[in-house]
Amino acid sequence: MALTSGLKSEDEPTLVGRDLELALIREHLHGMGEGRAVLLRGPAGIGKTRLMHEVLTDLDADARVLTVKCQESGGAAYAAVRGLFAPLGLTDGDPARHPLLAGRAALAGSAALALPALTTDGDPDGRPADMYGVMHGLYWLTASLAAERPVVLAVDDLQWCDEASLSWLGFLLRRAEGLPVSLLLTLRTEVEPARPDVLDEMTDAPSCLTVDVEPLTDHAVRDMLAASLAVTPAAAVVARCMELTGGTPFLVQLLVRELKGRTRDAALDADALHDGLGHGTVARFHLDRLTPERLAVAKALAVLESDDIETVAALAGTTPGPAAGAVDALRTAGLLHPDSLAYRHDLMRQAVLDATPAEQRLALRERAARLLNDSGHPSDQVAVQLMHLPEVPEPWMVTVLRSAALGAEQRGAPATAGQYLSRALRHDLDDIELLSASARVLAHSDHPTALSRLEHALSLATDPRLRCRLVLQYVITSLGAQNSLRAFELVGETLPMVEAELGDAPDEQALRTLVEAMALVSGLDEKSTVRRVSERFRDHTLPPGETAEERLLLGMLCALGTLEGRPAAELVPAAERVLRVGDVSLGGWGALGASLTLYLADEIRPVELVLTTLLEHAQKRGQAWNSALVSTTRAQVHMWAGNIAQALSDAQLAFDLVHRDLHVKSAVGPQCTLADVLVLRGDARKAEELLDLVRRPRLDQFTLESHTYMMSRARTRAALGDLEGALGHLVRCGDSLAEAGIANPVLAPWWYDAAQVLADLGRFGEGRDVVDRVAPAVLRWGTPRAQGMLAVSRGVLTPGDTGIDELTEATRLLDGSPGRLEHARAEYLLGRRLLERGDSEGARERLRRAIDIAVLCGDRQLLDQAVPALGAAGGRLRSGTESPTDALSGSERQVAERAAAGATNREIAEALFLTQRTVEFHLTSVYRKLGIRGRGELAAVLAAERRPVG
Repeated sequence: MALTSGLKSEDEPTLVGRDLELALIREHLHGMGEGRAVLLRGPAGIGKTRLMHEVLTDLDADARVLTVKCQESGGAAYAAVRGLFAPLGLTDGDPARHPLLAGRAALAGSAALALPALTTDGDPDGRPADMYGVMHGLYWLTASLAAERPVVLAVDDLQWCDEASLSWLGFLLRRAEGLPVSLLLTLRTEVEPARPDVLDEMTDAPSCLTVDVEPLTDHAVRDMLAASLAVTPAAAVVARCMELTGGTPFLVQLLVRELKGRTRDAALDADALHDGLGHGTVARFHLDRLTPERLAVAKALAVLESDDIETVAALAGTTPGPAAGAVDALRTAGLLHPDSLAYRHDLMRQAVLDATPAEQRLALRERAARLLNDSGHPSDQVAVQLMHLPEVPEPWMVTVLRSAALGAEQRGAPATAGQYLSRALRHDLDDIELLSASARVLAHSDHPTALSRLEHALSLATDPRLRCRLVLQYVITSLGAQNSLRAFELVGETLPMVEAELGDAPDEQALRTLVEAMALVSGLDEKSTVRRVSERFRDHTLPPGETAEERLLLGMLCALGTLEGRPAAELVPAAERVLRVGDVSLGGWGALGASLTLYLADEIRPVELVLTTLLEHAQKRGQAWNSALVSTTRAQVHMWAGNIAQALSDAQLAFDLVHRDLHVKSAVGPQCTLADVLVLRGDARKAEELLDLVRRPRLDQFTLESHTYMMSRARTRAALGDLEGALGHLVRCGDSLAEAGIANPVLAPWWYDAAQVLADLGRFGEGRDVVDRVAPAVLRWGTPRAQGMLAVSRGVLTPGDTGIDELTEATRLLDGSPGRLEHARAEYLLGRRLLERGDSEGARERLRRAIDIAVLCGDRQLLDQAVPALGAAGGRLRSGTESPTDALSGSERQVAERAAAGATNREIAEALFLTQRTVEFHLTSVYRKLGIRGRGELAAVLAAERRPVG
């Protein structure tokens, strides 16, 4: 598949008429240090490859040039990538042991995630590789190579590039700024590429120069004829040549070749240039003169696109000796390259195929697949031939396609795997295993088709164990497709069968436990099914949590109990059992469910530990989506614990991953979490802009996301001074929780915010009604934070000494609890009330406490209220409330924290899915804002960023 070194072949004519294109390309690639790309675009034969070769000869001699020519017949997942890296020995055996990498870190860290794409065996662990993780790994492998010397990746015929490789090239280009990496690409415009969306994104990038290669001018054609024929052609000859070829260099070259053979030493005459000298005609002219045996070899070469003469001979029905003779004849005729079995141009190869009747072409494809399979070629090479067949008539073909799909999945190319399995299904549309396997890989890109195939499989399944596995798969697929209502319905239909037909064997008990857990996972996703889940599991006995399945069920039961508002003290021991083992099995759902219980119950530390474990696991595997999910949750936990700086770091990471890298339009949590942090940091305008990005269909139907969104909207509107707008969101949130049967008072504490808004609006009676409505749930949940929040709400709504007593009790309850933000606000509200009563000394004491806590937490919103109040009480700050670190953005904060912990720039970039150039940019900005000279001073500044100042 790989091209030659990039030099033109000896018999190729001198390049003419391309001075402008070459000048543009040279200027764009000058320096080769900015992650540039050039796309040469035009119809077949226009000279794109020839122009690419000329550019490659001009490159710095130190540059490492890796080339590949994509094949029209298609390729396996990451075939083009393997073609690029094959000259380095990175695709043979164990790439990590190659001499090129001995003693180096090229495949260390995130670069090791590239291994599934580089080897024909896929993931060495036999597991499906994460698609983003593989591309992330390939990026770092390229960055490692570029750290030694500039890298040029030249890809010819991009329109035939396999989908996985094309996606990675786009991924690389988006992140290549600052790297000494250049992409040189050619694209045939009359052929639809595998991923037009990726190609459009690449061409829209400022770093990509698109050059539309135009036909040669009359002047250029004259120069080409003169150089090739050693005679200056007359104007009539040039005009006739332009008429026949349209200035297409390849056709001019064919015309020259024919003229050399026909005119010999005779004078060049325009009359010699008759119609019919086209690329297809030239090929057929020579094919018509071949013996049947040699013609069969020509067709075999066109079908196989292989340099394996033995396989070519077998497909042609001959032996290697005669086949080699046919190859020599085809080379003499100018159809094949002089140094390989490839056609000189794809147009010639296509002409051979066009000259072959359709039925014969299909028969050749089928025979080729059989030969490759029988001779032990990799299944993905066999699959390339099978994908050209309209049907898959024989069982062995299905086996090959399934094997090729498994390999593609293990390489992190689910789209390619889906194509193989969809073709295999043509053999038997009712093959349950194929339906399940294809649904699994299509779940990454085509949820409707995946769910449809699972529905069909379920309609065919009669075995209870098989049906259970299909239902479990359906639930997991539905979560990404916002299809949990149907999933919950299917689980409900399956549970009675499970209870009636599954026995007590350990594997059947595990399956039963998983189905029950999935009833919780699917049923708690949307509000309309929460009550039904509660009824179904009202008297369910908590499992001991000894197995991964039991911990999943136990964690989800804890989540249910939390939503129902059961006493925190009853739920905490069970949730702690889930997290005690510290595994990340079964998708982490059990751990996340238990974490919800524990952090709302103010058991913060074990939650931070398990979330950190989950995040490290996701980052190590290059799983961007899981990293975003866990980072969002950890940011919420940090905020609940009053650690706004850490919350900002995690929330920014989650937001960047979802919007910068994954482009997930339906995400809600990252925007809301970052918006909440920004409100506390005093930037409500930016918070509102983030919330405007939320585009989840049917958002108001989802259990967690809808209430998170309403609370974020309310807090943002309140911070912007729109109290009525904030109250509207809060009341809707409370009504929605009640409608869904969600009784936990701190999951979305709308009442706490509403009490303060109503107090500011002077609607005290309405506020007391709200507090009385929620008070029983608060007492039932029973944490000091919740009780303190209730006391705050009563205090702000109650006049006189009684209200002050309530606020004083609130500060007592909240003091020493993880509810530092609530404690700071209680101290502020109490100080303000004392000032109103005329107790300036008491007010100053409380306001200073509020300011101290707010500074420690990073609550700029409260500081902006408490500092003026302290001044009004006659108090002064002994030092400022500003910290240099307040100026750090979320992105700068996350980089600075890791640098302070001792991570290298590369380690930071790998963990945060950034480029090293971006890390360097952020660190430079951090040093400037903090007034320090380097990372040696960073740890001390961050450690001292929060000290009491009141």
